[in-house]
Amino acid sequence: MRKDLEYLFISKVRIGVLKLFLMHQDVPYFLREVVRQIREEVNAVRRELIRLEEIGFVKSEAKGNKIYYTINTSYVFYPELVRIIFKSFGLGAEIIRNDKNIGNIKYCFLTSSYTRGIKNSESDVDLIIVGDVDMPKLDESIQRTEKDTERQVNYTVLKPFEFEIRKKRKDPFIIQALLGSKVMLIGDEDEMIVE
Repeated sequence: MRKDLEYLFISKVRIGVLKLFLMHQDVPYFLREVVRQIREEVNAVRRELIRLEEIGFVKSEAKGNKIYYTINTSYVFYPELVRIIFKSFGLGAEIIRNDKNIGNIKYCFLTSSYTRGIKNSESDVDLIIVGDVDMPKLDESIQRTEKDTERQVNYTVLKPFEFEIRKKRKDPFIIQALLGSKVMLIGDEDEMIVE
């Protein structure tokens, strides 16, 4: 078994550190900031950061008298961890937990605009849903997430027939969404692309 796997998913402190770094990928943190954010003991957090640095999940850099940690997006299990964390917390968890209340969702996914914080323009979409959706229920879920994460969510909802028509016409928005990096929350990605 790889040493990486032995170091993952053992403690709630580790899960807190993974969540913090994956959901705020552009933020460097020093030890005390991590402790404040995840509300755990300093020695437990220090141990986790040392282990995660050993396996290459985080990188450290000394600035002044502080050591700052940042996520290493080249880490071998980075894409898988992004999927796990974004399905378990925040917007992804909210949608998965309430999918039956929201409506009949065929496909639902988070784009890299949301999961990696990559913004190309104001029109970037964070969440795409294909299905018959109860918009007031969806809005409730989105508003809860925005309040909890203090982050605005841009989303698009398409009816299944509209999605298929736009896909057949090779609509640039749909093609970019299909080919781009994503975290599937509901539905099968291969089926969505091929169908």
